[in-house]
Amino acid sequence: MEPRNQERRRPNSNMFALALLQYSLMLRRILRFSGFFFMVILGLLLLVSWTGILDFKGNLDKVNRERKSLGLAPLQSRTVQVGDRTLYTVVGGDTTSRMALLFLHGSPGAWNASEPYLNDTSLQRYLLLAPDRPGFGESDFGEALPSLAGQSLMVRAMMDRWPGRRFVVIGHSYGCSLAQQLAFDDPDRVAAVVHVAPPLDPDLEVGIGWRKFLDFPLFHLVTPPAFRVCNQELITLKEDLELLLPQWSTLRVPTYLIQGAADKLVFPEEMDFFQKMAPEPMQKVYPHPGDHFIYWTDVPFVRKVIGEALEVEESTKSQIPNSK
Repeated sequence: MEPRNQERRRPNSNMFALALLQYSLMLRRILRFSGFFFMVILGLLLLVSWTGILDFKGNLDKVNRERKSLGLAPLQSRTVQVGDRTLYTVVGGDTTSRMALLFLHGSPGAWNASEPYLNDTSLQRYLLLAPDRPGFGESDFGEALPSLAGQSLMVRAMMDRWPGRRFVVIGHSYGCSLAQQLAFDDPDRVAAVVHVAPPLDPDLEVGIGWRKFLDFPLFHLVTPPAFRVCNQELITLKEDLELLLPQWSTLRVPTYLIQGAADKLVFPEEMDFFQKMAPEPMQKVYPHPGDHFIYWTDVPFVRKVIGEALEVEESTKSQIPNSK
């Protein structure tokens, strides 16, 4: 009986060994394929990072060719130095107008995100300003300034170059957070704020942990600089917005908010926060069925809201000498 039992065990042992071998071969194929896949992804990331394919930099010559076809004067560029940082700004429109439209792009982005508005023929009677926010475009590209207060300081230094102006600040996404900081920092010069998909509520800022993980220096080698700067300034956004909480009750700048119901990047609940925090005389909301990209997909709607904001100052509009 004993030999018979041993014979019965041999097939089971052989089957187990065969199964183990098959599993090993399968695992090897998976790892080999995964390794190949990983190398392809790594190569693509390095290509994007080192060649600047996704640098989001605006092309002033290209935009000016488009403006020429529209019969518009070319845009100019100026820089302002604040300490060891440089802020690059594109300038257009009527540089003698006392009313200025200041466009602040999101993250990542550059000044040309506002091209549809810079090229709007009906807005050329205003001074038009569109900076590259710190770390993007020509403003120390790749060197993040992850602080709303720090970015506000630089933008206000640029505003100083245009004395006597009143500024309607138009922000998209992260640019709205900066626009709100400006409204609190400089309410005497900021005539109005227009928010398009604004992150304002610190409680709605999520994912800080994985953003910090992606900021590990090793990932910098394969992350395009614009995305690295984006990640770094979003890490600190929640804390920056918390610092603004005590100031909401003192808001004295008319603020217009556009928010899309289908927005997947900024929660539609931002509208509820705004209505709760801003003094009622200073707030006006514009619900929209669109997503996060209303700024480009429904330019007429955004343009209409900008027009409403401008009406506040139109009665006192005057011409002043060219800025220095």
